[in-house]
Amino acid sequence: MGKDSDIESISNSISKTILHEILIEYSNRPESYPHLKKEEVEYRGQSMKKINERRLNEDDKDIIRNKVIRKINNRLKSRYSDIHIPLESISKKVDESLFLFL
Repeated sequence: MGKDSDIESISNSISKTILHEILIEYSNRPESYPHLKKEEVEYRGQSMKKINERRLNEDDKDIIRNKVIRKINNRLKSRYSDIHIPLESISKKVDESLFLFL
């Protein structure tokens, strides 16, 4: 795979991981918690595997961060319109998670 497709794949899996963390925290459907937690763990594993396969420089990390924020925001708007979270909170959550990933 090329660098751009690797970055796209990494940003997809990280955004799904963080999105599920947000859904666990903000969802008002407790019956969904076990399923969301299971998927969050699976996406986290996929993210770590993909990140470990590629060496990322600071520019790559910035690109990934921006893509992750955009993807999470888009998915929340399109699929989870009942969950409202400020963009600043999304950015903070992304920064915290990316610190652990990268």
